[in-house]
Amino acid sequence: MREDLANTQAMSLQSEKFLSQMAPRKTAGQPHDALKRELAVEILQRFSQLRFVAYGTSMLPTIYPGDCLNVESFGSAVPCCGDIVLCRRGGEFCVHRLVGISRERTYTRYILRGDALLEDDPAVLGRELLGRVTSVLRRGKPLNLEQAKGIGHRVLRSLVRRLNFASVILLCWHGTPAREPLKKSAEARMECA
Repeated sequence: MREDLANTQAMSLQSEKFLSQMAPRKTAGQPHDALKRELAVEILQRFSQLRFVAYGTSMLPTIYPGDCLNVESFGSAVPCCGDIVLCRRGGEFCVHRLVGISRERTYTRYILRGDALLEDDPAVLGRELLGRVTSVLRRGKPLNLEQAKGIGHRVLRSLVRRLNFASVILLCWHGTPAREPLKKSAEARMECA
């Protein structure tokens, strides 16, 4: 009996060691997160839909860290002001609101801004917009994104932009621990929800 137990423990330790050696490897020059982003783009292009968890606070009070976002590709639809979009800029993903469209002769530039940020992001081209956020799940319950367009929500966004403690209060009320000092990041990690 003792011998069987010792063999089982040795086998368990060996398999753990083996599995740790089999951890996902980074390919030449591409970190693991970059591979995730590439896979996410491919999924969105092939299946027109992607779901992931947002971690940044730049879209407070509309999107909180931990919210599950469903993004659908634009297809033949045209991005409109007010849409919350997934953008790929410089190899990173960002989920911000489309606040302006600048049409040039041969291309269109899109201006984005996080709801909690005072300044617009640098303009992006259409090919950098990957899709529109169509639904948000918070703690397993769907949110009505149309409410985020109302006057009350716009006032709350304005408070969050101008008063850092408003973000801290919202995060505490939501149950998300606020980090000191609060950094309004636009980070959106690609994780399966």
